[in-house]
Amino acid sequence: MIRIFLILFLALLISCGGEKRNTGADKAYALLEEVWNYNSSGDKQTALLLADSALAIGGADTTRCWLMCEKAVALQDMGRTADAVRTGTEALRLADKIGDTEAIMNLHGTLGIAYRREGKLDSAVCEYKKGLEMAVREHNAEYEIYLNNCISVLYSEYNHFAEALEYARKAEQAAVATNDTIERLSARANIGGVYLRQKQYRKALDVMLPLWNDVIREDYNPLTLKYLSVMLKSYAVLDDVNALRQFMPYAEKAIRDISSLSAGTLGILEIKAYMLGKEGRYKDQLSLLDSLSATSHLMPAERLMSEKARCLAAMGRKAEAFDLMCGAYAMLDSVKQSDIDRSLSEFSMKYKTLEKEVALEQMKREKAETDKLIIGLVAMVMLLVAMVCILLYRRKMSAQKAELQERRTYIQGLENERERIARELHDGVCNDIFAATMLLSTDSKRGVELLGNILKDARHLSHALMPPRFVDVTLVDAVRSYVAMVASDDRCSIELSADEACDWRALPQQVAYEAYRIIQEAVGNAVRYGGDVPSVKVSLACDCGVVTVSVVNRIADAPSGKQSLTGIGVETMRKRAHTIGAELTTSAEHGEYVVRMTFKMRGRTIPSLI
Repeated sequence: MIRIFLILFLALLISCGGEKRNTGADKAYALLEEVWNYNSSGDKQTALLLADSALAIGGADTTRCWLMCEKAVALQDMGRTADAVRTGTEALRLADKIGDTEAIMNLHGTLGIAYRREGKLDSAVCEYKKGLEMAVREHNAEYEIYLNNCISVLYSEYNHFAEALEYARKAEQAAVATNDTIERLSARANIGGVYLRQKQYRKALDVMLPLWNDVIREDYNPLTLKYLSVMLKSYAVLDDVNALRQFMPYAEKAIRDISSLSAGTLGILEIKAYMLGKEGRYKDQLSLLDSLSATSHLMPAERLMSEKARCLAAMGRKAEAFDLMCGAYAMLDSVKQSDIDRSLSEFSMKYKTLEKEVALEQMKREKAETDKLIIGLVAMVMLLVAMVCILLYRRKMSAQKAELQERRTYIQGLENERERIARELHDGVCNDIFAATMLLSTDSKRGVELLGNILKDARHLSHALMPPRFVDVTLVDAVRSYVAMVASDDRCSIELSADEACDWRALPQQVAYEAYRIIQEAVGNAVRYGGDVPSVKVSLACDCGVVTVSVVNRIADAPSGKQSLTGIGVETMRKRAHTIGAELTTSAEHGEYVVRMTFKMRGRTIPSLI
């Protein structure tokens, strides 16, 4: 680029800040200009050697950055694309560090070309697009045109002709707008190159010939070679030898000042060899083909061998021609297989690129949908928080009400128990004492007997009210004593069964106490509502850490009162079971009323005595 080094010079002045530079920095900068000159002339080997020498000297970061830029260009033009990518990537890091936007855009273009020549389409497009975005952002028309031309070449090589023409025309329009004739003609050469690859040779010439005089006036050898390369290839395919003779002198003049190893020079020499064959100058053609085979890796080897075979055949050297043609066909078979592999690789690359594009599009859609939902989600969250707060408040109030009701029920149970005790004292003991008092005055024997019964009833009542102590006795012992006391009255029949294999001493005292009270309440209810001669079965069992207490009584045919499943007495038993973490159930079926409490020992079991 002609203007780049004017900008580079200004950048160097700014980076130095007007200070006097040392000798090493001066030498490095002087070598940078020489490296650029050799690169422009096509002498890549010399440019590479000078770039390495200058980098060894040192210099300012800006100078080193641009030296690596030129080194990457030389490496890629020599076919060492992997080295070019490494050098370009290192230079890009340095350019980012020092903030040199010109170098960054240049390196994105260089890396894109290197990736293109390696066949890495997606990486090349990525580099080109990054450079192009920066050029547009920085309003740098020169690099915008350059990168559009690079993208056009990339799409053309991969047969994306519509995209190639689109970017080439963008470059041409931008060049016209900025009055950049060289870039405008370069873009027109790219347009012609697209038609050439489409095998529209006449159309390629039609778009290029009108601007040929502008190319001559510019007299810029790299541009002349690029322009003539498309025109001469088109004329060669059309077999227009006269046109080749007309334009070849311009090409020969242009390559005099450009390295014989440059791609443009070798392309022109290949077309010249074809023209010599058409003119019957086979000896000169063979000499030129030998020279190309020794220096060029651009012309396919199988095509070079077949051209030399035709030349030898025309010279009468049939045997040599036959051997070369056989070698060309063998190599062609190998190339075809390589083309198949490359096609598969390209297909895989395109598929992966498409996958990435689809993924990006999907991400964009998802982001758009997410953005639309954000406000709604925030509102919903706020509403949900409010609802949760209300729900928690209501739950708290319900819990308080339930606790209050539970306390009321417990108090009611205590009041009922007091009422029962008072009734027992009033209706039983007090009345009996009054009767005994009356009898003592008339029938002392009968009075004494009645006093004995009163004493027994008072003892039963006191035993029922006195809480048992489970330090020296077990639950089974306490229940057995209670059952014996209740059964001493001939008015009821009580049967007790206990699992004697269990060590009931292991049962916690609180559990034993509540279980005892539940048995008392259940037995009392059974005696009260079991008819004239109630029959009650009390059982205590333990199995694998589970204690089961059951009180079963026969339901009377004509009971004095209805035995309830949900009365206050039952609710009191449930509360007692709840305090120790047990479960209490009541049921009435098959003529029997059953109260069952189940308690699970946490982390331990009741040991067996067997």
